[in-house]
Amino acid sequence: MPVPKPAITASPRALLRDVVYAKMLDAIQDGTLEPGERLNDDQLTAWLGVSRTPVREAIARLESEGLVEMAANRYTRVAGLSGAAHDEAADLLDALHSSAIARADTASAHTRKVAATAGGEVADSLAAHDLAAYRTLLDTVGALIAAQGNALYAATERAVRGRVIFHAAAADAHIDWDAAARTAAALAAI
Repeated sequence: MPVPKPAITASPRALLRDVVYAKMLDAIQDGTLEPGERLNDDQLTAWLGVSRTPVREAIARLESEGLVEMAANRYTRVAGLSGAAHDEAADLLDALHSSAIARADTASAHTRKVAATAGGEVADSLAAHDLAAYRTLLDTVGALIAAQGNALYAATERAVRGRVIFHAAAADAHIDWDAAARTAAALAAI
């Protein structure tokens, strides 16, 4: 007798290092892990319930994205906030987002509808220079990019977006609110 095929398909399993990375990224972006805070492997492994290897891999990835600073045999810590880091990454992110919005038709109708709705919802908050709305806008365009099916583009955008979101809270960050409003309007129109 042949083995029956399951009626439902299982979702792909995520690598542990990717799960740890996502949790640490969220903790950095939401302030659970604060700028300048030292990262101790033993505390992180206990908090995340994993071995040291996926924690070290996640930290290396976060360092490559500019969210963690390391000095051999001295420290590993969450990066300090930097307006210059925000501004530099925001320029690149704007180009990535503009290209993605121009190619929005490659995403599903549902994804475009969700993005358009979100673009309309954040417009007033962006006009009031609301940092949470700015971050929501960036995440919305990131979701649109992820749905377009180019894994390299999505991974690049996600890394740059993480840096922009983190450093946006810097006192000397120059957020281009007009450009953010234009992006929201472009999303609302897709």
